[in-house]
This record gives sequence, structure tokens and C-alpha cells, in this order.
Amino acid sequence: MYIHVRLRAGKDDDIATWYEGQGDRSEAVREALRAYMCLHNGDTQEAAVRDVMVRELARLPEVVGAAVREALTGYQLSPAEEREPGAENPELAARLDEQLDDLFGA
Repeated sequence: MYIHVRLRAGKDDDIATWYEGQGDRSEAVREALRAYMCLHNGDTQEAAVRDVMVRELARLPEVVGAAVREALTGYQLSPAEEREPGAENPELAARLDEQLDDLFGA
């Protein structure tokens, strides 16, 4: 079965923006319709939101992994400086102390 919907410029722009951002548009529309039906068939809004959140949280590792891979593309770590185990880099330690002081308002 096919369902065709016409969106009106200026009135349905929010729907068009949402639709364009969907990866699997058919699945996204089916999920949106099911959520609407749940709300109007006695389920609470909380139950509908919970169902959506469960689906989105299941995707979280995939989304975070992709973001990390993209952020690290082309990034190379420089070789670590040779120093005795347990010795700290005084410059990095001072910067960390400063950032922690700023964070905790010390």
C-alpha cells in the first residue's frame, strides 16, 4: 500500500525538515504514525515518549561511534616522550590543575 501526502510550503515546513533528516524515511513515517495512534488509543504520552527514547538510546552506541570516528579521521598521536614511569609532565599537570580550579571554582 502506498500513502501519498502533500506538504504545504509555509504551513508544513517543520514536517518537511523532519522528513528530510530521516535516514529510512518510510520507517520513520511508520514510527511517527504508530506513536500518534498510541497517543489517541489510550496510551499515555509518557508511554509513547518512553518507546521513542528506547529506540533512540539503542542507536546511541552507533551514533557516538560514528561521531568519534569522524572526529578522529586523519588525527595521529605523536609518540610519547620517554620518561620514567609515574613521572608527570609539569606543564600538563599545571594546565590540568588550572582547568580543575576553574571547573570547581577553587
